[in-house]
Amino acid sequence: MEKLEEALSTPPTGTMRALVLEEPGRMSLQQIEIPHPGPGEVLVKVEAATTCGTDLKAFLRGHPQIPMPGVLGHEYSGIVAAVGEGASFAVGDPVMGVHSAPCQECYWCQRDQENLCESIMSTKVLGSYAEYLLVPARIAQLNLFPKPDSISFEKACLLEPLSCVAQGVELLKVREDSRVLVIGPGAIGLMFVGALRLSGAREITLAGRNDARLAEGKKLGAQTCKVDAIPGSYDIVIECTGQVEVWEKSIDYVRRGGTLMLFGGCPGGTRASFDTKKVHYDQITILSPFHFGTKAVRQAREWLLNPLLDLSGIISGERFLEEGKQVFEDLQNGAGLKYVFKPQVPGLRRS
Repeated sequence: MEKLEEALSTPPTGTMRALVLEEPGRMSLQQIEIPHPGPGEVLVKVEAATTCGTDLKAFLRGHPQIPMPGVLGHEYSGIVAAVGEGASFAVGDPVMGVHSAPCQECYWCQRDQENLCESIMSTKVLGSYAEYLLVPARIAQLNLFPKPDSISFEKACLLEPLSCVAQGVELLKVREDSRVLVIGPGAIGLMFVGALRLSGAREITLAGRNDARLAEGKKLGAQTCKVDAIPGSYDIVIECTGQVEVWEKSIDYVRRGGTLMLFGGCPGGTRASFDTKKVHYDQITILSPFHFGTKAVRQAREWLLNPLLDLSGIISGERFLEEGKQVFEDLQNGAGLKYVFKPQVPGLRRS
């Protein structure tokens, strides 16, 4: 892709269109000021921004990490529109990135637990459902990357959710002969199937209820079954629904000495119960990964650039910011997996 240096030679000023979540169930398209990059910061002209299950949760009931009112969105790719002093990108560069970065200095960072960094959430950036996104210096330095021409802006947006998956896979001891069960054929469950295949797993079962989503899992290399008819036991079970009843049931599918990964996040205050005899005498390892560190981001980027990983089936269509409320109502009703907002072009639905 040719750089848009001439079109972006003058830093954008004035206002931009942005999709603002005012309170649960209520969002509006507003005009807000275009931010100006300070030292080390990068202003990105958003070319694509994908929807996320976390944003859907915020739309439905609010979310502790998403302030309201505020601009939604944290999966993005685009073109550098302006840079602050000392930034390592140039105007016109196509980029892809995530919305957070660890401090690399705190207690957890020093113990190779960057995903638990004490300031990783307080310094995250939100607002990709807008024409421009300001990437803070720390994130621009550690977790913003050039986007090669070999992948689309839409696929590049998947770096953030795939980084979460990479954080989980990093904790698992995946072998070629591992029998893996993934419960929940949503976007994350499908990404786990693709990532596990690239990590060497050859026997992956994807369980769920939605036939269309299970069909996507087959394309990615999984066997499939209905969630109420899961056969056998597995070396690794990965729960991706975030439903407490599924958390509790998942352990029944883990073999002796196996691993249960509880990936799907349940609402705060939720309690889960497990058979203590099985946990103890079957020596079950229980993992519950959160967010991601820099190693996981780089692994996810490597996967995305691999032509063997085809995640096109996860994208359900393109939408415009004007359709924001309808998009989240569609997701609430199970219509689609991930939609791509095209913030720069107002108009009617494309697909």
